[in-house]
Amino acid sequence: MLRFLHAADLHLCSALATFSAGAAAERRRRQLDALEQLFATAVEKGAQMILLAGDVFDTPNPEENGAARFFAICAAQPVPVIVSPGNHDPFVERSVWQRHDLPRNLYVFDSTALSCFEFSTLGAAVYGYAFCGENMPSPALGSGHRLLPDRVPILLAHADLLSPLSPYAPISGEQLERAGFAYAALGHIHKAPEAVRYGKTVAAYSGFFAGRGFDEVGAGRALLVEIADSHVSTVPLESTADRFALAELDCEGARNNEEIYTRLRGYLEKADFPAGTALRVRLVGNVGLSCRVEIPRLATLGGGLALFELRDETLPLYDSDYLEKDPTLRGAFYRALLPHLRAADAETRATAAEALRIGFAALADREV
Repeated sequence: MLRFLHAADLHLCSALATFSAGAAAERRRRQLDALEQLFATAVEKGAQMILLAGDVFDTPNPEENGAARFFAICAAQPVPVIVSPGNHDPFVERSVWQRHDLPRNLYVFDSTALSCFEFSTLGAAVYGYAFCGENMPSPALGSGHRLLPDRVPILLAHADLLSPLSPYAPISGEQLERAGFAYAALGHIHKAPEAVRYGKTVAAYSGFFAGRGFDEVGAGRALLVEIADSHVSTVPLESTADRFALAELDCEGARNNEEIYTRLRGYLEKADFPAGTALRVRLVGNVGLSCRVEIPRLATLGGGLALFELRDETLPLYDSDYLEKDPTLRGAFYRALLPHLRAADAETRATAAEALRIGFAALADREV
């Protein structure tokens, strides 16, 4: 039986430009803390190797302190750590992989040609390659008869299994079937699809380790993989890194901003997001025509979060049947905006709704 950790797309030392300089630096530090915890958890659960399938760093030249901390974490592990550099951290001249003295237990692929690290005491052979530039054509994965005998063959690769026209090392299920690996530990696709078997090969993406934006919400993860004879099993290990989160607040029937403020405060108190969370809340529902959503006032409620964004998608509450027949200027104004209020584009609908609110307020001689 062989057990190992499969992780990818750590994107350590990211700029995280959405945050202030201080908040970004703290978030990068906590991400390394989370990585250290992930490695410790995997080893405690019996991992005999740690495989990192590319994009360990967000750039081939990350800041020195973060890189040094990563290599120190690797050096402290009682098991081998193997890396297949990806398109964000390629093995190029003067890259992080060349500038630092690598720990003795860290193995890094350094060529686009498939090569192998053999671990005889574990009965395993890890095959892989490195991106040596931002792009890479489809790699040659060979065929099963070239694999080392009496070793569990594992492919460690930053590759695109989903798009045959990808500029990022596209591979196919047919290639994996011919190659005959027991497991393909893949990186590059951040939202991991289900593992798939191609002949003898089980191919899996571990998914992102820590979100860098609102397109990567929730907990990051890695996989604890176990291979026993021809049986392969994977267990997700959740990352403790800071998260991005999306939420929706129902503002239906709110008559003014204070009512929305009260609802939002109650929601945040109940949800109790950790301080490191970056949260985006969509405000939705039909609100009173005189209700003006004051984003700056509402934003003060997110002071304890790493990032707090509010999106006003509320619509004014009106009697559409009446307004469509209303012979007054109010009805004419509504009918002129109606195509935009029903547009497929959310931004167009929101702009029309705001115009309707302001127009109705002006027609009623209220303050806009």
